[in-house]
Amino acid sequence: MTWFVVVLICVAFGCTAFIVWRKWIAPWRHVEDVITQIGRGERPRTFLIEGSVPAQRIGFQLEKIVNELEQLQKQIAKRESGMQTIFSAMHDALLVVDSNRQVIVTNQTFRKLFDAPEISVATPLLEIVRDPTLDRLLTDAFRGDGPVRCELALDGSQIELHAVATKNESGEITGALVLFHDITELKKVDQVRRDFVANVSHELRTPLSILRGYIETLLDSPKTPREELTRILRVMERHSDRLELLVEDLLTLAQLESGNPNLQMGTVDLSSFLPEMVRDWEKKLTSKQLNMSVDVPPDLSPIRVDRTRLQEALYNLLDNAVKYSRDHGEIRLSARQRDGEIELTVSDDGIGITKEDLPRIFERFYRADKARSPDKVRGTGLGLAIVKHIAQLHGGRVEAESELDKGTTIRVVLPSAM
Repeated sequence: MTWFVVVLICVAFGCTAFIVWRKWIAPWRHVEDVITQIGRGERPRTFLIEGSVPAQRIGFQLEKIVNELEQLQKQIAKRESGMQTIFSAMHDALLVVDSNRQVIVTNQTFRKLFDAPEISVATPLLEIVRDPTLDRLLTDAFRGDGPVRCELALDGSQIELHAVATKNESGEITGALVLFHDITELKKVDQVRRDFVANVSHELRTPLSILRGYIETLLDSPKTPREELTRILRVMERHSDRLELLVEDLLTLAQLESGNPNLQMGTVDLSSFLPEMVRDWEKKLTSKQLNMSVDVPPDLSPIRVDRTRLQEALYNLLDNAVKYSRDHGEIRLSARQRDGEIELTVSDDGIGITKEDLPRIFERFYRADKARSPDKVRGTGLGLAIVKHIAQLHGGRVEAESELDKGTTIRVVLPSAM
């Protein structure tokens, strides 16, 4: 009897313990497991907790919290993806640092600019960029007085930096945002513009000064002898012609460089077009006893170009060939088709161009060594620049070869079909 009672008590105790465990302990263990999985960033397989009503309520609340967190994470991921897309599409380099100058955000352009494919968050900026200019810019930005800017020379490029302090809701400075804008091409364009203005001023000043000087001479000496007066008027006429030619070339170049050159395209048969051009040069050729030959294959396909512009380009090339050829020299004008292109070539056996000058002859107002040029050779310095622009407007290019004292060859290469 005693053993029976003992066994009965043990069974009752075990059942009670099982019921307590199942109703109170197991649910909370389950809650603990669910919280542990959430803490690891995992979604529990179920939030349904059997047993204790409070534990069940906690399970429901945990499921609600996890669902809200997942939605929030999706929104954050979507926002981050959008921001990364914007950052990646930015042409300018972007850098965001905290108040300790540790990196928070960079974009691909920044990483490429500073040759740093991988930059971790919280990396000290000094490990990536060691430049006192950027350091001073950040110091100025951290003062919080507003946007600041400076320029930075980097591997041959000119970079404009704009920085502004970042602040929290309390207005405290938490870091800075810096944009890096490459202004190398803008600097080059600005330099070209300044050089152009300076060159135009120089080219205009000389003939205008001469004209002014002779006008003052005539005003001061109204009884100038006829012979001297004739000489003065001829000089004035020559410089007036030069001014007119310079203005015409400037207007032509401006039109070619504008967004609307207004090309009048048509078909041109080079086998008849080139010989016609040569006939216009007979007087100048005769004055220097020059010989000009024309070589055009009879089966050369017609080319589609702006006839007037092509004539203008070849006129400039022939004009240079005549100017820089010695008396009794040879000038050759030819055309041929090669690799889907038409090559128009003007060559001479004149004074030639040095290797140092050759790469720059298509620049505006650039002239080769003046010491080697004949005294009477004086162009506007725009002819070859005009030739280059005409070729480019037709989808072509210009090429030049020259050897000192042996002559010069210039080719206008155009697509055979346009």
